[in-house]
Amino acid sequence: MEKLLWAWTILVGLILARLGYNEVAMQETSSPEITATLLLTGGLLTGLVGATGLCGLLGWLAPSSGEHGGK
Repeated sequence: MEKLLWAWTILVGLILARLGYNEVAMQETSSPEITATLLLTGGLLTGLVGATGLCGLLGWLAPSSGEHGGK
């Protein structure tokens, strides 16, 4: 279940970043620079948090041999 949560976090970040890129391309927005900056920053940070969490969660797959005391 936790892996799915981190995968959804990454997906939300990618969607937010994509919305920011679309905002840059639109001409009729009143302040596209501010909106796009907020969306891109939020999206990229959310994706980074999700990727970091997923890597940390997957760290249990290859634990170091010293953690279990040789049992």
